Amino acid sequence: MADPWLGKLLRWLAPRPTTIPAYTPRPPHPANVPGTFYVEDGCCISCGVWEDVAPDLLAWLPDGSYSHCYVARQPETDEELARMMDAMHVGEVDCIRARNCRSDWAERLREAGLGHQIDSD
Repeated sequence: MADPWLGKLLRWLAPRPTTIPAYTPRPPHPANVPGTFYVEDGCCISCGVWEDVAPDLLAWLPDGSYSHCYVARQPETDEELARMMDAMHVGEVDCIRARNCRSDWAERLREAGLGHQIDSD
């Protein structure tokens, strides 16, 4: 008779899948201005770390609660894109995302390690 613990050990040591399931982003928060970048609705944990790098692009809800941030203005220049990317890097839960991104900006996001925050079209 085979040792049942050996069978458990062999199952535990067996290779496991290494693929990560595709992430389905939440819808944008309604306060986001239209455009490429947005903050997912219900994702913000009020960390506020973006305030040092992109205070002109992101904002808190105007109710004064600091309960959720949103994209208040879309980047228009390469310098503003760089600051939005900084905000994406420092954000603690990857709530800032991009969609329908210009190809050159999408490439910059990928090169900066932010490709996982671009929605597939």
